[in-house]
Amino acid sequence: MAATDQPPDEPESEKTGRRRRIILAWIFVAAWAGVIWSLGGDDWSLQQTSRTLSPLMEFLFGDLDGPTKWRIYLAVRKSAHFVEYAILALLTFRAALISAPKNRVATAAWIALFLVALVATADEARQAFSSTRTGSPNDVLIDLTGGAVAVAALLLISRRLRAPDDTPSRA
Repeated sequence: MAATDQPPDEPESEKTGRRRRIILAWIFVAAWAGVIWSLGGDDWSLQQTSRTLSPLMEFLFGDLDGPTKWRIYLAVRKSAHFVEYAILALLTFRAALISAPKNRVATAAWIALFLVALVATADEARQAFSSTRTGSPNDVLIDLTGGAVAVAALLLISRRLRAPDDTPSRA
């Protein structure tokens, strides 16, 4: 064996490590999608979550009138949609890049947005048939916006990290 040759077991161990990283990345995606699916169930309906939010709001803000409480409930619940799907997009983006390192970043972004749209649509469709939930196309748009903002931020950050430090400034 020549000095530059690698032992036969090294490439296989690298492949095994890469496979483990890929599997783990997609397990995180599936687990987070499961969390989202769970949160879309009847146990997390407005009637259920208001039992927790109402005392918290009274503690923080004192006695609130009905319309004000409703606006706060709505803001909290819609913010949760945005954040849940932003996290799903980031996890999916990462898993897509790890799965195919020669893949273009744009392709990983589209895969992330596709999965966000798929899970959001399925979850809202399921809620449309629930007795305590309502499926809403507006929620799908909020979910997609959360995913798109997360992916756009990631693309912007990665572009800035890849920018050469020695570029001349424009005066």
